[in-house]
Amino acid sequence: AWVLDELKRENVRATFFLVGENAAKHPELVARILADGHRIGNHTYNHLNGFKVPVAQYIANAEKCHQTILPFLSNNDPLLFRPPYGRLTPRETIKLKNRGFKIILWDVLSKDYDAKTSPAQCVDNVLQNVIPGSIVVMHDNVKADRNLKAALPEILSGLKKEGFEFSVL
Repeated sequence: AWVLDELKRENVRATFFLVGENAAKHPELVARILADGHRIGNHTYNHLNGFKVPVAQYIANAEKCHQTILPFLSNNDPLLFRPPYGRLTPRETIKLKNRGFKIILWDVLSKDYDAKTSPAQCVDNVLQNVIPGSIVVMHDNVKADRNLKAALPEILSGLKKEGFEFSVL
């Protein structure tokens, strides 16, 4: 809810890649994400690393997430998929694409999830590396909370000052 409040305050739209287990626990937040004009995508049901599980298990987990968020999607919404950790085998890629998913990676990583990274470094990681068309990854979870809450307002402000615009994927 805090992230949604910040984005609303700044009139910014974003795309949220949802872990299905969390979406199932908090459907009211999923509904709010969409009501506020954001987009959602699939981030597997249990945040699996595609390099560490069998292909069939990974695809089944992604499908379980899809079934969880499907009631929130309209017929016009693209099926977006972001692999946790950016790890996806060629076979997983093919199977996901055959199911209609568009795989989305990123080019700017804030590293907000890393306890060794300071909030100031998270801000620098974004502001020093973003270019027009960049996809910036930030996390809304317990590990990232300290960095996210300190860095997100500065990142949004800094990007706006540099003339960047924001949109959903």
